Amino acid sequence: MDNLAKRIEKINPGRGQIALFWLGQAGFVLKSSGGTILFLDAYLSHSVERKFGPQWKRLMPPPMPAEDVDCDWFISTHEHDDHLDVDSIPVICRNPRTHFAGPRECMAYYRSINIPENRCLELFPGKQVTMGDFFCTAVYADHGDLAPDTIGLLIEADGLCIYHTGDTALRPEHMKTAIARQPQVILPCINGAYGNLNADSAAELVRLTGSHLVIPTHFWTFVEHMGDPWQFQKNCQNLAPDAQVKWLTQGEGVILSSTDFE
Repeated sequence: MDNLAKRIEKINPGRGQIALFWLGQAGFVLKSSGGTILFLDAYLSHSVERKFGPQWKRLMPPPMPAEDVDCDWFISTHEHDDHLDVDSIPVICRNPRTHFAGPRECMAYYRSINIPENRCLELFPGKQVTMGDFFCTAVYADHGDLAPDTIGLLIEADGLCIYHTGDTALRPEHMKTAIARQPQVILPCINGAYGNLNADSAAELVRLTGSHLVIPTHFWTFVEHMGDPWQFQKNCQNLAPDAQVKWLTQGEGVILSSTDFE
C-alpha cells in the first residue's frame, strides 16, 4: 500500500475535526471523525497527457496509485479528464464499498463502464445529499461551454463547512448559496485559464465568502498550466486580511478543527 494511502487509513480526526489531504490539481481527500472518506476530483494517472499530448505531462508524479484508493465516495465536479480520471475510475470502482457522484456527463461515463446504478448519484446545483458523516450541497459553478454542468460543493461535517469551488469563473450573482453559507474553509481554483478564477478573482471570492482558511488549488500541475500563487496570496492579504492562505504540497494533510474558527 502506498504511503499516502496508509496515512489516510491511519489518521483519526477527533470530534469536531476533519482530516484533509491535497492530491494536487483540484483533488482532495476528506475524512470525518466517524471515518467517512471522500475523494474529490482526484487525478491519479497520466490520462490527460496520454489523450492530449506532452504539454499535459504532469510536473509531479501521481500522489498514490488508483489501486490503493479505499473510500466511501468518489466525486467529480465535471467531466474533464483531470477531474474525471478515466484511467483510475475503472480500477477504483472494483471496490464495492465505493459510490460515485457527479453531474450529468460524469453519470454518463459511470454508466459506460457499467458501475451499478445504485452506486451512482447525479449532482446538480441545489442537490443536497448525505454521504456518510458528510452533508453535501452541490452549488453553481461557471466553466462556460467547456463543461456547462460543472458544479462546486459545500461539504459539511463536525461543525465545519468546506467550499470546493470546482472549475469556475467569478459570478457572485449566481454564487449566492455558497457566499451566504460563509464557509470557514475555501478551496478555490486559481489558474486563471479556461475561464477559471485567477489571482484577482479568486481573492475576491475569498473576500465574499468570508472564509478563514484558504487552500488554493488547480495550478502548476501540467507543463501547459498557469496560476500565480504569490500574486494570489498578496491579493488575499489586501482583500481578505483575516483569511489565512495555506499552501500544501501534493500529498500533504492537515487536521481542520471547528474550534479554530470560533
